[in-house]
Amino acid sequence: MDLSILLMSIGIFLIIVSFFFKNSAKKVEKDVEELSISIFQETNQLKRRLKVVEEELLLEPEFQVKSKSTSHHTAHNPKVQQMMQAVQQAAQTAKTTQTTAQTKPIHQIIISQVLELNRQGLSVADISIRSNLTEEQVRQVIANGGR
Repeated sequence: MDLSILLMSIGIFLIIVSFFFKNSAKKVEKDVEELSISIFQETNQLKRRLKVVEEELLLEPEFQVKSKSTSHHTAHNPKVQQMMQAVQQAAQTAKTTQTTAQTKPIHQIIISQVLELNRQGLSVADISIRSNLTEEQVRQVIANGGR
């Protein structure tokens, strides 16, 4: 009986001591959760920034890479020169696409959007940016009243 009382007292003592030690698994789990949340937030922030940059590139078709200031740095790197040429060709293609879009009829949804933005008091330049039309097209739509 002496042995069973000794084992039982040791067991009770270990149970009581275990309440005083913190569970490290919970801390690790909490750290992993915080890390995953921060990574998710950073990813969303990067996506938003990328979207803004893409929109800026789409809204600025006359983007040109200046070759005078960058020719010193890129003279020894043909890949950079090829990239610059590709960007310039894309900008020229976008410009020609924009001029051909001027000859196409403007969709009724865009016309109503232009008229509504004009009623809200936005400038012709702002309406042009938001509707992807030239300022002259915006003026024509406003002058014609959507007809």
